[in-house]
Amino acid sequence: MSGLSECTPCEGGTYQNNRSATVCLPCEVGSYCAEGASSPLPCKKGTFSSATNLSAASECVDASPGHFATTGSTEQTPCAKGSYTDEPKQDKCTPCAAGTYQDEEGKTACLQCQKGSYCPHGAAASLPCPAGKHIDHSLPVMMSIDDCIMCPAGTFCPPGSDNATECAPGSNSSEGAGACVLCPPGYSSNRGNESCYECPAGSYAETVGSAQCSLCPPGEISERSGSVNCTICGAGTFSGSSGGTACEICPAGGYCEAESTASCGGGFTPCPSGTFNPLPGNSSEEACMPCPSGTTSPQPGQTNCSVCEAGTYSRRPDGECVPCRHPMWSGRGSDICDICMPPPPSPPLPPPSQPLDCPCLTAYPAGVSLVSDELQVVELHVVVGGVSLAYNGTYGLHACGRHDSGLEPSCNSTGYPDWCEQEWCYVDNATCNTEYSPSAYVEGVTLHYSYRACGFSNEFESWFYQSPPSPPAASQARGFYLVDPPSGPPQCDPCPPNANCAAFNTTLATLGVPRGYWRASLSSAVLTECRSFGGDNNAGERRCAGSDPVGGDHSSGRTLHEVSADYNETGYCAIGFTGPECQLCDASNHYLVDGDTCRECAAVGLAMGRLAGVALGLCAACALLAWAYSMQSWRHRRYIGAALRLTDRFVAWCVAIGLQAKAKILLGFYQVVIVLSTTYSARLPEKYTGWTDKLSGAVSVDWSGILLPSQCVNFSLRLLTIALSPVGLIALLLLIGVLVRIRRWQTAPERPRFSAAVRSGILDLTPSGLILIFCFVPSVSASIFRSWSCKAYVVSPPYASFEQISYMRQDASVQCDTAEHDSITTIAIFLIFLWPFGSLALFTLLLIPCHKALSTSTPTDLSRAASFLHREYEVRWYWWEALDLLRKIILTGVVVLIPEKRSFVRLVLATLICSCYTVGLAVATPFKRIEDDVLAVAINLVLLLMFLGASWTTLFDAIEESCEGKAESILGWGSSDVIVISMSILVGFALALFLIGAVLAARRVAKIKTIRLKKTKQAPELTLAKGLTWHLFNSHIWSTGQDAAAVIKKVLMLLLPGIQVFLDVDDLEDIGALESYIARSQVILFFLSKGYLRSKNCLREIRSSLELKKPIILVQEADPEKGGGSLKAPPPHL
Repeated sequence: MSGLSECTPCEGGTYQNNRSATVCLPCEVGSYCAEGASSPLPCKKGTFSSATNLSAASECVDASPGHFATTGSTEQTPCAKGSYTDEPKQDKCTPCAAGTYQDEEGKTACLQCQKGSYCPHGAAASLPCPAGKHIDHSLPVMMSIDDCIMCPAGTFCPPGSDNATECAPGSNSSEGAGACVLCPPGYSSNRGNESCYECPAGSYAETVGSAQCSLCPPGEISERSGSVNCTICGAGTFSGSSGGTACEICPAGGYCEAESTASCGGGFTPCPSGTFNPLPGNSSEEACMPCPSGTTSPQPGQTNCSVCEAGTYSRRPDGECVPCRHPMWSGRGSDICDICMPPPPSPPLPPPSQPLDCPCLTAYPAGVSLVSDELQVVELHVVVGGVSLAYNGTYGLHACGRHDSGLEPSCNSTGYPDWCEQEWCYVDNATCNTEYSPSAYVEGVTLHYSYRACGFSNEFESWFYQSPPSPPAASQARGFYLVDPPSGPPQCDPCPPNANCAAFNTTLATLGVPRGYWRASLSSAVLTECRSFGGDNNAGERRCAGSDPVGGDHSSGRTLHEVSADYNETGYCAIGFTGPECQLCDASNHYLVDGDTCRECAAVGLAMGRLAGVALGLCAACALLAWAYSMQSWRHRRYIGAALRLTDRFVAWCVAIGLQAKAKILLGFYQVVIVLSTTYSARLPEKYTGWTDKLSGAVSVDWSGILLPSQCVNFSLRLLTIALSPVGLIALLLLIGVLVRIRRWQTAPERPRFSAAVRSGILDLTPSGLILIFCFVPSVSASIFRSWSCKAYVVSPPYASFEQISYMRQDASVQCDTAEHDSITTIAIFLIFLWPFGSLALFTLLLIPCHKALSTSTPTDLSRAASFLHREYEVRWYWWEALDLLRKIILTGVVVLIPEKRSFVRLVLATLICSCYTVGLAVATPFKRIEDDVLAVAINLVLLLMFLGASWTTLFDAIEESCEGKAESILGWGSSDVIVISMSILVGFALALFLIGAVLAARRVAKIKTIRLKKTKQAPELTLAKGLTWHLFNSHIWSTGQDAAAVIKKVLMLLLPGIQVFLDVDDLEDIGALESYIARSQVILFFLSKGYLRSKNCLREIRSSLELKKPIILVQEADPEKGGGSLKAPPPHL
């Protein structure tokens, strides 16, 4: 360096290896540099360094145990797997000794070799024995692969095996095998074998890996060893046992079909009873020949037939020797009993006064064949004493028949029995002749057998004496009827519900239909009770004459044989009626009145004229009443004035109690309830539904049903009349409103725009139109959707695939799923968009624009005109009327789209909707009045319970129709009346609870102090004119009036819920816009406190209020400390 006489040695930790250097370099990593070093010196082995400032070797870091460092290392290195070091400052690691291992780096010791593994010198892991070997359990530690033991033959050792495993059956292995090999087809092996063995002859192994060979089944053989499958014996040969090695010739007594196996005989089929085959080697059934007459082969597989013994006979093709009936006899080998034998003498008949045992009555024991082979007497039961004969059996003859002996008993036929009771049929004038022995046949006994007779027991009854019981009444007679299933033999079933099976030999076609019932087809076993259709309880019986020949007056009825194949005609109906349930008049241009009377239809033009006249008359009457009510001067007249004043009080009372909301709730309830029996096909007892049927006529508006009955015009015209007449009425009202406004517009001195007059005219009568729509929508929508409502009747016979035929409920002359019905549904689809969807869209489109006006309390012309839809609801629930309309449309109409056969699903859906809606009402409480909320929840809870009751009664009746008496065992109720009574009690209990809750809620609300109108006892309606935002502007000075102004706003909001009060701390956004805030307020309040009149902003508020002529309220501070005082002695600053 300049100015120095000699060089300076480098400091420790630095070095310089060049001459003439001006600076020393830092020492390198892995080295150290002593003072004056000319080059770095490496750290010694076993040490390391990553620093650049070491000045001595002692400053190098020693390698820690488990690590090593070579000379000049910059860092220590961990010992590799399989090595270790347990001392510090090492330059290398020690390999693990045999029998130990280390599978991690940087360790200070090796681990003992794991059990079941071996560890060689320097092992980095415990190694398993390879495939084909297993561990040596005698060694404490395994040090090499040579310590593993070789697996013996017949076993296998996968890698890491603890012991050798025996090969499974069907496999083998050699010594040192890692897996077993499956035996090939034709070979088998037991467990632990070193080789597979061939299957011997008579057995086979079809698949690989067979544990044992299977014996060939009967009818199949294997001739060689090692067979994969067996060979089937050919025609005329067989193999009778398992494991056969050769086929044998088919023996006599049967036949062996070609390739006939899977039989106990191994292909040999014995000849059936009654046939024989004397020759071997046959291959078809034709080899079996029938036994000739007089012989028998009672057992299968006979080579010849045995000759019938004397006293028996045999007829082809029976093949059995049957004993001759006494007194007939036959010789050996006979085919008929043609020998007469006199009967032995019988004991004399005791006197009638003594008990009789009637020994002759065993003449017809069980199992005696009569002349027809198909018919057989099973049991006989005779009541003695010349009174009656009881027969118990399943098959028999229609009258006395020829015995096999060729003799005929003496029978005096007296006709068929005409009634049955449980098990026995009785026949009059049965007598017993005791001339013969107990084994003799009976003479003089009247026998009446019924082919496939119904209602008899097959149990054996011993003979006994009995006087004949009195026949039961026809109404108590219950029996069976013959059914012919599509598959299987005919069978006797219990008489269907409500049917009469008392007639002899009743079949499905001759089933008795009692008066008051009807069925849709001769093949149907389902009877439908004829409904009253507006008449009294007996109207259905007068229309439906039925076909029952037992009991009652059937002079006007029809027998089943008179029923037409077309069940739309006069079958089962009284004269003058036809159609399903006989609800249509047979004469053209007539309709049903009072359930049992046909009346001639009026002319269509006259009916339409009446309809139009009624509509116009109602409109004129309403207009006249409205005009009279609007005449204020008439209220002082003598007669009409009293009526008008009374009307005023009634209107005031209605407003005071909020009648509109309550009437809408109740009307909505009735609009749903009255469709339970029609829309939902609910099966409720008629005595409970009578009042709803009567109410339905009053609430459901169906002018066409009054002036255009269903049979007088087609349903399409009726449907259009139902849907379009209310539209015409509403359009007429709106037109009247427009014409009135136009008239005023023409006479006004200053005419506004013509469009404004038209708009005002429409809005004037919009409330009336909305009321009409509210009343019409459920009933009209229900009528439209009933185009899909059909009443189904079963036409399929029992045990056959289920089939129904359906007719429209509104017009039974129209069959559903036909071209005529499709044309009606096409019209209905159009009307759905007009009424259900149209009215819902109209309500929604009217309510949406009202939201701003309602939320800001600034009524508009539209919000006033649509007040019928939102007046009774809280502002946040202003749209609830549209939701309620949607609910009623679904409950009264949309559910009809569910098919009739799934009508129970309609009740389930209605129950779910009512449940959700009731919960929504309880949670939301959308009405302004608490009593309306309580009434709505209570009414909808009652509706929910009624749907539940209807579901249970419908389910009860459906189960009862399917199986009489089963409903009580399933549901626990004895009748549907019990269900209705239970539900009525539950409804009453629910209403009582809600009334109690309503009273408690009303008392709780009454304790809240609010300002109310004296006339209505309700809070006043707080409205704002157009352009206004606040009801009150609270003007005050901040310094002395802040607290009092805040208290004023708080108290007003408590006393007048819904009031909007301007307060600077809450609403002021721009101090420069005070005049705008004054302009947007309805009333101005000046709070006079100290310094108020000296405030520039307060003076601005006063000046603006006076200029805009706003109503002003003065409130003076009373606290003297805040500049207050009394009004008599105001403070000087005021």
